[in-house]
Amino acid sequence: MIFFEERGRYHIPPQLKLSAHKRRDGRVGRRRSPAKRVYWETGIQGSNPCLSATNLSDALLISAQIVRISTAIFFSLSFLNACQESTGIPSNTRTPNTSHQSVKEKQVVVPAEVAQRWKAVKLVVIDKTRGTENIYFIPIGSQFTIPSSSLVITVVAFLPSFTMEGTTITSSSNELANPGAKVRIYEHGTPVFQGWIFSRFPNTHAIKHPKYGFSLIGVVPVGK
Repeated sequence: MIFFEERGRYHIPPQLKLSAHKRRDGRVGRRRSPAKRVYWETGIQGSNPCLSATNLSDALLISAQIVRISTAIFFSLSFLNACQESTGIPSNTRTPNTSHQSVKEKQVVVPAEVAQRWKAVKLVVIDKTRGTENIYFIPIGSQFTIPSSSLVITVVAFLPSFTMEGTTITSSSNELANPGAKVRIYEHGTPVFQGWIFSRFPNTHAIKHPKYGFSLIGVVPVGK
């Protein structure tokens, strides 16, 4: 190693100065590793600018995905709510109470001998508020307005021995084995009941009304 002396000072050859590193404070020392340089410049130990930039990019991507998912959920819920409102049934709409009915209306077949023998049904109407009962004879196939009320009852058909055979409702005989009457009840022009009521099973298909109760208690044959 050759050093040059000038006026009591030693000079380092230029080729050897390449390995030296001058610090910020003016001192000359070894080159630091990237991590140490970052620590020296930023004061954060173990910092890695490339890794920090990668983490920041990942965080931004995750945030963007969360925003997209939240927006999709919001619009989906709004669409479902709009569909329900457009197809919903108003709460004040009264659905008529039905009895012995399915999605498809069953066919009622009244045998000829049954139609020739019975002419009217006997119904009892109970006023729940007054505690009174009134009996009315209503011809089969006609309608009747209950006095002092807005109720109209229509007797559609009568079967002395009610039975169902597949999709057909008929009478197995002309004897009063299971008497049933198909009725429609309207109040202020709105249907409140349509179906069958039975004299032997009054509570099986009872008509639900806040003020009145209805029951089939008999039938009137032709000639009486």
